[in-house]
Amino acid sequence: MPPQPILFCSHVVEWGGAETVLADLLGALDRSRFAPHLACPAAGPLPDRARALGVPVHALSLRGGSAFTKLCSLPRAARELRHIAREIGAPLVYANSMIAGYAAVLAQGPQLACLLHLHIVTQSRVARFALRRARAVITPSRAGALAVDARMAASKRLTIVPNGVAEAFFTARSTGLREALGLPPGTGLVGMFGRLDPHKGHEVLLRAMARLPDSAHAVIVGGEAFADSLARVRGYPERLRAVAAQGGLEPRVHFLGHRDDIAALMSQCDVVAVPSTALESAPRAVAEAQAAGRAVVGSRIGGIPELIEPGVTGLLCAPGDEHELAESIGSLLADEALRRRLGTAARAHAERHYTLAQFARTVEVTCARVLAEAARGS
Repeated sequence: MPPQPILFCSHVVEWGGAETVLADLLGALDRSRFAPHLACPAAGPLPDRARALGVPVHALSLRGGSAFTKLCSLPRAARELRHIAREIGAPLVYANSMIAGYAAVLAQGPQLACLLHLHIVTQSRVARFALRRARAVITPSRAGALAVDARMAASKRLTIVPNGVAEAFFTARSTGLREALGLPPGTGLVGMFGRLDPHKGHEVLLRAMARLPDSAHAVIVGGEAFADSLARVRGYPERLRAVAAQGGLEPRVHFLGHRDDIAALMSQCDVVAVPSTALESAPRAVAEAQAAGRAVVGSRIGGIPELIEPGVTGLLCAPGDEHELAESIGSLLADEALRRRLGTAARAHAERHYTLAQFARTVEVTCARVLAEAARGS
């Protein structure tokens, strides 16, 4: 039997957590069972990665920008999805972003089912309405599931699938970062990884660094993304540098920008901070740091407490509380034995829950179930 075509779609083509999840999934799918196609805006890092993986890319006229612009693009995008699905023989549209999900729900019909992968903790009534109309929903945490609909969360239509982590994070054992930064061996190093967005809590980390000894340094890895659609991120990199300068932190905080060697950099940090200040379903940085065997300090918000068992696989602190964040980071930097214990337990946890193979196989089971139900007309 030939592999079953599935049409994946996204309105976002820049690198964010959701787009990395999708790219990893496209690379890990069992091609003997499923033939992935991707519908998205034609130019950007995501379609480039898909093409490199041998995944056919189909242009989709979904647009970012204002809510009005997005709304106006949905009917045409829905028609395009139906046309592409019909052309490639795909009975399933797998939407990887909420805007793509709206278009996929509009495109859904007797011959085309919609599966929506929800990467956020949504508080939008419109989003919840669309999610209830989808044939099935995947979310990486209970926090994401409960935000959708308590009744749906208890049904088979909603499946919690933890994000997978690329093998590189499990295997990276690199050196040279401290030397490249001009730091002596053994310098305490805190890492923060992910796109530059106020919701991620970079400013909380900077305020916490001001409370730590001068021997502690931090690397902030990530670039500006979604500036065309999210007003809050415009100018944010410059604002962070200004905050660092005002606090006299410039010698101790190193902005590395967008990097493709995240696993190698993360493996050289003593502590990884995930100080989110807004609801997040399952930040990839937590699972990646655990796979790398790093001690993690995360905010007690959204789905993060589901990923970190305090005192076992990491530490939790109140969102926005630089005092508690500094205390947690300081305790880890001062206690190598504690760091090693937390890192070892975190790595074992990641091996049980976050391998890319586990993630892909679970998604495949969900896709197969949706396809079977659609074929039965149930």
